Amino acid sequence: MVTKKVDCHDCVHFKEAPYHAPRTGCYFPDFMPQKQKDAFLKEQEIPGDHRKLNLRGDCPKWTARPRKPSVWKRLFASEI
Repeated sequence: MVTKKVDCHDCVHFKEAPYHAPRTGCYFPDFMPQKQKDAFLKEQEIPGDHRKLNLRGDCPKWTARPRKPSVWKRLFASEI
C-alpha cells in the first residue's frame, strides 16, 4: 500500500508566523501541548512541531486547505 506524501503547508491546521517566529506549527487540538479555551488567550497557545508530526509525510490528521477563488470571482464578489 502506497500512501500519498502530504505537506504541512497545504493543511488547514498549519499556521505560519512571519519571519520563522516560534508560533509556527500544527494547530490541530490533539497535537498541541498547550491550548486555551478562552478567545482572549489564543496568543498563549503552543502549536505542535509539524516537522516531527509529519516526519514521514503521512500525517493522519492532514486536511486540504480550500482553494482560493479565482481573481474573477473575487472581483465580481466585491462589486455586489
